[in-house]
Amino acid sequence: MPVDQDAPQDSNSYLSMHTDWFPSGWPSYLPQHQSMVVCMIFGTATVRELRGSIDDVVHQLFDGRPSGFFGRNGETLDSPLVWMDPDELNDAETEEEKTQIRADAEAHQAKCEGLIRDAGLAVPTTIRELADTMLALGIATQENGVWAMPDTLPAPEDALPLADDDRARIADMRRVWESAPAEQALINYLKDDLERPSEIFTSVIRLAEATDLSDEDVRYAVGRMFREGEVRLERGEAREQVVLEDLKDHERFHLVLDWAHFDENRITIVRG
Repeated sequence: MPVDQDAPQDSNSYLSMHTDWFPSGWPSYLPQHQSMVVCMIFGTATVRELRGSIDDVVHQLFDGRPSGFFGRNGETLDSPLVWMDPDELNDAETEEEKTQIRADAEAHQAKCEGLIRDAGLAVPTTIRELADTMLALGIATQENGVWAMPDTLPAPEDALPLADDDRARIADMRRVWESAPAEQALINYLKDDLERPSEIFTSVIRLAEATDLSDEDVRYAVGRMFREGEVRLERGEAREQVVLEDLKDHERFHLVLDWAHFDENRITIVRG
């Protein structure tokens, strides 16, 4: 099972997260925070080869004191599911906005519960039942006390009766996850190697060579920065704006960067 963790493999203090959890799309169809925690329990039990029921695993992981691990004081495996993070309401400036957030959350919950029901599964109401649902979906297995997770998690579109727009949304989301390393490589090249130039005269091929990326990945990364308003592309003596789709890989263009916009809107996550 591929895992994402910062602590050494021989540590008893780390928790493991399956690297396919977020790209899989499941956080969009299960209670987001609690399903992530359950996935970490499954993953840690698998990697550390823990044995027993989920209660046994939780007891081993937290020395019999899991309270608070699930995100709120006093939560245990038998606590009710929470589909909306209460913190979402903190950013709302008016009661109308809070009402809309609650309504959207209720609609999302109803939709996801309907999908689970239509898949022939019982709708979970507690964290324990959520773990059982995730097991039924094939996200993990437990046989004779032995826990395991597949290298590639089952896809929501294969387990739930998703509509075409949901399937398209998952495909777009996965493309973002798959291309994230390419986008970061381009950003690192512009920030660190070129030291934040205001613009460069380049081409798709030249950027690919400089970043060790494929032409396709460069096009995606530049396109993402363009859609975020961080770059624009210009050509010709009059410096007319162009779109990347109209340029061949070898054609040169001016890549103009808006670092103020980048710094204001980008969130950079640094792994320890």
